[in-house]
Amino acid sequence: MSAFTSSTLGRYASKWLIAVGALQLFLAAIFVAIGLAVPIVTGIFLATATFFAVVGMVLVGIGLRARGSAREADDLASTGLAGTATITGLTQTGMLLNHQPQVEMELLVSIPGRPSYAASRKEFVPLILLGRLTSGLPLPVRVSATDPQRLVIDWSASSLFPAPAVGGSGAPSGQTETLAQVQAALQASGLPAAPPFASPEQGGYSIDQLRAIVRATGLDGTATIDKLADSGETIGDERLFTMQVTLHVPGQPDRQLQPSAAMVPISVADKVAIGQTISVKVAPDNPNLVMFEWEKLTTDMPAAMI
Repeated sequence: MSAFTSSTLGRYASKWLIAVGALQLFLAAIFVAIGLAVPIVTGIFLATATFFAVVGMVLVGIGLRARGSAREADDLASTGLAGTATITGLTQTGMLLNHQPQVEMELLVSIPGRPSYAASRKEFVPLILLGRLTSGLPLPVRVSATDPQRLVIDWSASSLFPAPAVGGSGAPSGQTETLAQVQAALQASGLPAAPPFASPEQGGYSIDQLRAIVRATGLDGTATIDKLADSGETIGDERLFTMQVTLHVPGQPDRQLQPSAAMVPISVADKVAIGQTISVKVAPDNPNLVMFEWEKLTTDMPAAMI
């Protein structure tokens, strides 16, 4: 089964409308043929044929528009600028398609390198994804480079949330730790490392929120572990390490980052070692914000490579 996207229900609706419209046109042709062949019913049958023809053309026209909108959504999903959107308002329009409700969302959209702005979006959302709209986590979006009000929800990325953490794994932990908690654990360990946030209000940021943003907008790269220390502190189901890594991002010079905190799932903590090269996502507007994809570690790989 293919993944749900912003165009899924639009494609379904277009097929259904075009099929029903074509049936109406076929019935119109039958009534015309009968009306012309049987003079006694010509008037009634031609009037009925006209009704079927008008309905059929309207349905086909709406179906073609829905198909065009679905194609536009697909194009935007593949070529649009990656960003995130925080829901600031949410209402149901009362419309249903295949029992799926249409939802109107008021959004605050953030694109790396651009100021945040308000936008709105109506989408038919499967019942199974409705909880995603009230989770409090940002939605990954794709935005037109020329018209910022044209955007689609990247449901394929959204379905991965809660997303891998900065230094976390791909499996959701169900935890809502904040950066302040990470800092407290770091201080308790006594290990030297850069603070995980710069201003007091950032201490309240949820790790899951950062994971969502970096997962949606981050640049692909790798990081080689140069130095590693286990803090002995556990937060939720993750182990706090401090690491110094050399960052490799295609098209950019390699950079060695200063020692920093990294949350590593307990399930793979014993596999982390100096010399390993880990797949990462790097925030495009903050190259010091790195998400390690620990879920890609396997038990049979050599310690020095991935």
